[in-house]
Amino acid sequence: MNFFDRLQNGMDKIIAPIASKMNDSKIIQALASGMMATMPISIGVAAICILVSLPIPGWSEVITKLGISYVGNEIMQVTLSGLAIYLVINVAYNYASGEGENGMTAATIALGIFLMMMPVFIRGKGYFLQAIESKYIGSEGIFVGMVISILSSVVYCKLCKKNIKLKLPDSVPPMVTNSLSPIFIAMIMFTVMAVVKYLFFISPYGNLFNFFNTIIAAPIMKFGATPGALIAVYTFACIMWFFGVHPSPIISTYAVVLTSASTANIEAYAAGQPLPYFGLMVMYLCVYFSGTGNTLGLSLCTLKAKSERYKSMKAITLIPNLFNINEPVVFGFPVMLNPIFFIPMILCTLIPGLLGWAVTSLFTFHFNPSIALPWVTPTFVTAFMQGGVPYLLLIIACIAVTTLIWFPFFRMADNQAYLEEQEGNKND
Repeated sequence: MNFFDRLQNGMDKIIAPIASKMNDSKIIQALASGMMATMPISIGVAAICILVSLPIPGWSEVITKLGISYVGNEIMQVTLSGLAIYLVINVAYNYASGEGENGMTAATIALGIFLMMMPVFIRGKGYFLQAIESKYIGSEGIFVGMVISILSSVVYCKLCKKNIKLKLPDSVPPMVTNSLSPIFIAMIMFTVMAVVKYLFFISPYGNLFNFFNTIIAAPIMKFGATPGALIAVYTFACIMWFFGVHPSPIISTYAVVLTSASTANIEAYAAGQPLPYFGLMVMYLCVYFSGTGNTLGLSLCTLKAKSERYKSMKAITLIPNLFNINEPVVFGFPVMLNPIFFIPMILCTLIPGLLGWAVTSLFTFHFNPSIALPWVTPTFVTAFMQGGVPYLLLIIACIAVTTLIWFPFFRMADNQAYLEEQEGNKND
């Protein structure tokens, strides 16, 4: 038994069951679906963000004078910087719907609890306001929102299954029944959370958000929102992908950290402050610019193919991979479980990640975190829109480096295929 056979058997025994449980987890599925469901918000306001933030000399002065900048920043404040609200609604809805319960009711209760837990009286020296601070619906509310949406929807579904509902006659219209039947469940949940809110109010933290962000979220962000953690997570995802385990559960779990970091950057950008996670978000495209494993370089290698097998792969893989779809590469070459491609699969995430880390440690450039484009947008387009020419050059360098890493291994596979084809022609 060779090294790859032993490695695969070990992965099948240890990693595969864990990955399978993650894949089947309704909580992971709800988180992934909930985050995907916020895409209409981030992409829907992309044009506005670009308009407000165009790095053209004199443009900022013009739109500020016309009031466009003011309106655009307000829009970003309640969309991109208010992402926690949309996540709470969508995660709770997806979880409850997956359990066969009323998703809208679960989402409404989750949102109500999320807002209820926020402090709404702001006291200061000489002033007293009644308002919700924007930070609680932004970067400081995302982790709390995730926890509240999952816990509230889990409790809601369990209480529904215990049939704790208001019984109404069949003659009552279904719309009324659906609205009133969970009223006892809502009363129980809001009462319990009111007690929780009070306990946090009398604690040294003052509210749930301060407690959570101090005790839980801060350590997670301290270690998780680092360049090393980003590289490690996506390298591990590549290993899983090589062995046929889809990386989406791993990436979806880590996406909570990336979303918090991105939202914090947007808030800082809108306030004219330095981006707290500049390096991390710039590096994100370096480790994930054409799907897990950065396989665009491998697709580009097909332009130099000798064998008919890999010449035919050119039309199948290159165009999809330009648009960040790499399943045709992973399954078509195949890369998955192909010993020749194991080493470059790992290196093509690790090396660009280290390159991005080095560049962002040595240099800074204008980066607009509020610009969000569809995930199928070619990475070099996204890089140029977010960071202009410097970011574009960094991504081009990453593509070039990964192409050089893939090429000798591709050449080995291509030569094998070519020799097999030649032998087949002789036999014919």
